[in-house]
Amino acid sequence: MQELRALVDSYSGDRVLIGEDANFAYHGPDNDELHLVFNFPLTETKRLTPTHIRTNQAMRLGALPTDAWPCNTLGNHDSPRVFSRYGDGANNDALARLHAALLLTLWGTPFLFNGEEIGMADLELTELSQVRDTAALGQYRRLTSMRGLSANEAMQAVAITTRDRCRTPMQWDNTPNAGFSPAGVQPWLPVNPNYADGVNVADQIRDSASMLNFYKRLLHLRKQIPALIAGRFTVLHDNAEDYLTFIRSTDTQACLVVLNTSEQPQTVRFNLDLETQRATCLLSSSARDGQTCELSALQLAPFEIFIGELVK
Repeated sequence: MQELRALVDSYSGDRVLIGEDANFAYHGPDNDELHLVFNFPLTETKRLTPTHIRTNQAMRLGALPTDAWPCNTLGNHDSPRVFSRYGDGANNDALARLHAALLLTLWGTPFLFNGEEIGMADLELTELSQVRDTAALGQYRRLTSMRGLSANEAMQAVAITTRDRCRTPMQWDNTPNAGFSPAGVQPWLPVNPNYADGVNVADQIRDSASMLNFYKRLLHLRKQIPALIAGRFTVLHDNAEDYLTFIRSTDTQACLVVLNTSEQPQTVRFNLDLETQRATCLLSSSARDGQTCELSALQLAPFEIFIGELVK
């Protein structure tokens, strides 16, 4: 690995080695192997609670080797889609936006799985002929031949565990096959039929309130605010169960991130320096961008996202 890193570093320009592994050892003894390793422990929970997130960040950032850089992800081709995995069934869209805001404001390089930006969901497969995942096919054979399950029972089990459910074709538009393949062509995996209900790129480009345009707002903000790219990470309210608060700061700028993870309104009280009791809202899911907000008692709507620059 060190030889590979030395080869990569011998070229001019920016180059990066990324490991799909959570082990910090892959950074190398002198940060001379991989540049980035995935923060998979962040994903290993049924629900992204404030307590889980704070615990994860304390552990990962505390153990990060000197001069190494963190990275975060919430999903990939081997795990259920974020929209389905962390949704509650009733508020999936709001939660998906909340989780996008989390990923794009934590310290470190964010990794997105294609389709997250339009809210793609897992597809439940109903026929064995639809399954391509070799691990799932092996599971089906074991369940039927070794455990004596019926074909229907085995298929129900496989439908829950197969990685195919998150690997369905990207949904580009509302034409047949979601624009991924020409009409009349059978893709490797079936297309999720919700492409016809607005879960596609073309329809969401035209909708200013869409998931895609929300991602664009977040990414644009991240690129414009140095504190959100390279700022230090400081947790606030370290015992709160219904909301997550933290500050990203450089020597010249501080951004406050507040995420209401509950379906109830919240009042969040801050005890910051006397010179920083207000924040200019940079992005909110409650349409208050640009407003200067008092932090003595910040009112949050259910699942609200608030990102603000502290006013000195």
